[in-house]
Amino acid sequence: MINSLKATIKLTAYNIHKIFNKSRNRRHIISKFAEKIGLVYIGYVNQNSDEHRIIRGFTVSQSHQDDNYCVGTVGDRNVTIVDRSDTVWNNSGKIEVQNWTIMAFDLKTKQDLPHFFIGAKGHDDKPYDIFFRTFPTIHQIHLGTFENYGMDFIIRFKMCARPNMAIKLERLIPANSARVLGAHLWPLSVEQNEHVLYIYSTSQHITTSLLEKMLQNGLWLAAHLDNQAELV
Repeated sequence: MINSLKATIKLTAYNIHKIFNKSRNRRHIISKFAEKIGLVYIGYVNQNSDEHRIIRGFTVSQSHQDDNYCVGTVGDRNVTIVDRSDTVWNNSGKIEVQNWTIMAFDLKTKQDLPHFFIGAKGHDDKPYDIFFRTFPTIHQIHLGTFENYGMDFIIRFKMCARPNMAIKLERLIPANSARVLGAHLWPLSVEQNEHVLYIYSTSQHITTSLLEKMLQNGLWLAAHLDNQAELV
C-alpha cells in the first residue's frame, strides 16, 4: 500500500515537472519570437478580468484559457498571438482538452467578406470539430466554378463556407492564390470572420520555425484578402 502510494506520488510529481518544463519551453520560444518581430509579450490573460482584446474566432468560449498572449504590429498589420486551451465536448459525447496556437491578423478592407474556413487534411481533425458544431450552416464547398484548382491544394485542404457564399469565396481565393497556400500553408488551418484572419496550429511541439510559418502565411493571406476584396 505504502509502496503503491509512493509510486503514485512519484509519477504525479514527474508529470507535473514535465508539464511545467513544456509550458516554460513554450513561454520561452513565444516570448523570444514576439521580441524578435516587435510584439509585446504579456503572458497569461484572464478573459473575465484582464484588460486586453480577446482573440475570437471559433475557439472563443466562456471557459477558454489563454496564455503566452502577445500583441503589436508587424509592418502596418495588427497581429496578436495566443496559446489557447479549452475543455470541449467531442463528437462522441466525451470531454476533451484541446489546444490551439493562434495568430490573428486584422484586415483593412471594408468590403463584406464571407465567413470561411480552410482546413488542413491529413491530421487529427478533432480540434476543429467544434467549428462545424458552432457553425452548422458552413460546409465544404466544391471548387472549380470558374477554373480548375491544383491538386496540391485539393489534396491538402478543404475550403468551407455557407453554400450561398461559395462563388464569392472562389473569387476571393482563386486557383493561383490557392496554389500558393497549397505549397506553403499545410499543416496550418485558417478562419476569416468579421475582418480578422486567424491562423491555427494544433501542434503540441512549438518551434520558432512554426511561428515564422504562421506569421508569413498570415501576412501574405491578409494582404491578399485586402487586395482581392476590392476586386470581387
